[in-house]
Amino acid sequence: MSKLKSIIVSVIILDLILVFPVMLSYKKVGEWFKVRVAQGGSPEVFVTLLVEITLLTVTAIISYMVSRILKGTPFQSALYLIGWGVFFYGIGDVHILAWMYTGVESVYPSLGPASSSIAHALGVGLGFILVILGLYKIASARKNLVSNEQIN
Repeated sequence: MSKLKSIIVSVIILDLILVFPVMLSYKKVGEWFKVRVAQGGSPEVFVTLLVEITLLTVTAIISYMVSRILKGTPFQSALYLIGWGVFFYGIGDVHILAWMYTGVESVYPSLGPASSSIAHALGVGLGFILVILGLYKIASARKNLVSNEQIN
């Protein structure tokens, strides 16, 4: 558990480093990375998505790690679903980030000319569904734990 606490503290510090200084100086960060944002794209949205995707990936990894720690408990599958939901949300955001960077929205011809936006909506939608299912499983697990305590 002490390794997990160290990882969580590190992630909180990473969050504070990324969110506040980076977001308050997005133009300087964009210049520092020498980011080429496609014509019509905005550097602040690009940097915001880059920070968001980084934090979503780290959150998904931590959720998976905690689900492994809670192996065999009713909470394992809930955290596993939440981790995958956050990961799919990040995948959806990657489509918008790629569109902003390249200027190409029609990545998947079968989805039509707005395929990056459609892929973003599908990724985010699936992510939210998985997170909601995970939260439902947590509520169900708590209910089962309370019923078991009343029986004993």
